[in-house]
Amino acid sequence: MRGQRERDPVGVVAARLRRVRPRLGLVVVLGPLAGIGLTLFLGGWLPGLAVPGVLVLAGLLYFRSRRFRPRRWPVAGAVLGALAGGYLTAVSPWFAPLVIGFGIAGWFTAGKARAWVLEPYTPELADSQVEVPWQARGARGLALLVAHDRITLSGGRGPFRLVRPMVALSGVGTVEQVMVARRATLPVPGVGELRVTVTPGPAVRITVPPGEWILPTDHGREIARLVARRKEIAGVGR
Repeated sequence: MRGQRERDPVGVVAARLRRVRPRLGLVVVLGPLAGIGLTLFLGGWLPGLAVPGVLVLAGLLYFRSRRFRPRRWPVAGAVLGALAGGYLTAVSPWFAPLVIGFGIAGWFTAGKARAWVLEPYTPELADSQVEVPWQARGARGLALLVAHDRITLSGGRGPFRLVRPMVALSGVGTVEQVMVARRATLPVPGVGELRVTVTPGPAVRITVPPGEWILPTDHGREIARLVARRKEIAGVGR
C-alpha cells in the first residue's frame, strides 16, 4: 500500500502529460502538413519542402526539451503557427491571413495543453519535475517559477525581461505566507536594478541569499508546501 501511494502522485502528473501529447503534436505538424500539401497541389518549388520539415523538427525538439516547463508553451505554439503561415504565404500570397490565423490557433491549442497540465494545482505536482508558475498579484507578467531544483523570478516586462533572479533549492531558506499592510516597492536582493511592487494583502516571503523575496500572491501556503516538498525530494535542508 505504501508503494502504491508513492507511485500515485507521479502517475497523476504523467497522465496529464500524456493527455496533452496529441494536442502539442497538432501544434507541431498541422501547419507544416498544410504547407506540404499546398506545395504539392500547386506544383510549387519542391526543395522548399525542407522548410516544413525543419519546422516539425524544431517543434518536436522544443516541446520535448520543455516538456516539464509548460509556462511558455503558448508562445512557442504561436511562433510555430506563424512560421507555418509564413511558409504558406510564400507558396501563395492568398494565404497571408494564415500567418495570424495559425499563430492564434497555436497559442490557443498550446495554452489549453498548458492548462491541462497545471490546473488545477494539486499536491501531486510537487512530486513531479514539472515547473510550477505562480503569478504575482497586481504585477502583470511577473511570476515565481518553482522547478524541481531551483526557484526563479520571471517576468515579461521591464528589467525582468533580461534578468531572471534564480536560486537553487539548496540556497532557499524559510518560505512562509505573510500579510502586507501597505503598497511598497522592494528591491530584489543581489540584483540591485530590479524592484517588485508589493500590494496590500497576502504575500509569500522567501529567504534567499543575501536577503528575501516578497511576492504578492494569495497562494503563499501552497508555495511553501511545494518548495518544502521539492527540497525534501532533492535531499537538501529545510
